[in-house]
Amino acid sequence: MPRDLRVRDLLLGTMKSAKSAQLIMKGYMLDSQGKKVLTFKPETDTRDGNVVSSRALPITRNAIVVPKDDDGSIMSMAVWEHNPDVILIDELQFFTVKQVEELADISITYDVDIYAYGLMISYNGKMFESVKRAIECGFRLNTIDMSCDHCYNDATHHLLYIDGVVKYDVNPINVEDTKDKEQKYESVCYQCYIRAIDVANMK
Repeated sequence: MPRDLRVRDLLLGTMKSAKSAQLIMKGYMLDSQGKKVLTFKPETDTRDGNVVSSRALPITRNAIVVPKDDDGSIMSMAVWEHNPDVILIDELQFFTVKQVEELADISITYDVDIYAYGLMISYNGKMFESVKRAIECGFRLNTIDMSCDHCYNDATHHLLYIDGVVKYDVNPINVEDTKDKEQKYESVCYQCYIRAIDVANMK
């Protein structure tokens, strides 16, 4: 049986760790090398439509938007049509488990490298299921370093404040219920994450 030599990399960081900026620069570098690149982003990410952007960069990157109810067929058809050398994924945490499994199959079937950028852990302290499945499907884990907003430790978690109140519910927050409220994210280490939740529980 031939060896699986394809690159399937997860590049995971916290909020404000310039994940999208790194994707854009990766795409720019690959373009300059003459590589054919396809970029996908999830429908759940409503920022900027079919464009990947970053506050850290003046340039953007066009992307194919993958609907949340798609089984991966849109990605398969795009890869079959364009025959890319590399696939870039933005906001992997918002892809479904089925879509992640399809990406792993695409990598092998079409002999294409994949670089997937996203968050590892949600504001509720749990790993995203899509990220967990990607690791199970053989994606290599790479972390993007970011310092804690409260101390000098490495940031690994997020705190979500809605109208100044920490939210750490297990159930996902309905975007429609919070769109008119002030939202703030902090990137923190585990110690500061637990401390903030303990303080919130005391109120």
